[in-house]
Amino acid sequence: MAKTNTKVSEKGLKRAATRHNWTLQWCWNYERMQASGFAYSLVPVMQELYTTEEEICENLERNMQFYNSHPGTSAIIFGASVALEEQYQSDTSDSIKAALMGPMASIGDTLQGSLVQPFAYLISAALAIGPYPGNLLSIPVLLIPFLIYFWARWPFFWWGYRQSTKIIEDISGQSDFNLLRDAAQVLGLTVIGGFIPSMLAGLSFKIKYVQLLDGIPVGDPFDLQVLLNGILPYLLPIALVAFCYWMLKNRRLTPVKVIGIVAVITFVLGFAGWL
Repeated sequence: MAKTNTKVSEKGLKRAATRHNWTLQWCWNYERMQASGFAYSLVPVMQELYTTEEEICENLERNMQFYNSHPGTSAIIFGASVALEEQYQSDTSDSIKAALMGPMASIGDTLQGSLVQPFAYLISAALAIGPYPGNLLSIPVLLIPFLIYFWARWPFFWWGYRQSTKIIEDISGQSDFNLLRDAAQVLGLTVIGGFIPSMLAGLSFKIKYVQLLDGIPVGDPFDLQVLLNGILPYLLPIALVAFCYWMLKNRRLTPVKVIGIVAVITFVLGFAGWL
């Protein structure tokens, strides 16, 4: 093989990392998912590791196998893969990709879906509809966490590059990654749970009953919402969220159908004067 037997330059590493972090999903397709973006990102690396176009194309084609992971945490896999390609351990590089793309996807989806997105959306929505409706702070509060999350792909790449094959040890068993994923899930659910009462505080029953004697009200009126508050404050918002979760998980309904069902229920109850 026409190898150069040299280390990839820092410029080449930076170019590869930048390509991966920006273009991984530009050629996403149902057949090979992110494989095109992954192979394209390796072009600067292969150009420094091999002297002939035939060898470069052959190794790029090898990296065109099916690949799909979270774009953020995929930077860790890509960094480890670059380090192994640099050592001409192509088989190990392919194995690392296949072994880690699932676990890394789980970690990335959890961090983004359970921690970053809910927290940013809820804080931004609270600012937008708060005491000063249309508060412009809602825009940076929404964007900044995602910009930080995107910027973190570069440190992820360099960490994966330094770890190389050691990354397998960090992923297996009760690793820090699993603890981080579990912590993100707990924090994300806690944040969502804390926002349920504040975002749905106005949701309450308007059902009242007054006992009449010869057409004259007798005693205090019975207020259903006061009774529910005595049992558990914000019981109605909690019950609504639990109902939506039940439909999503147990009935396997899509979010659009759940939204439609909730809209119909609230319309009917509101028309009847109960909400």
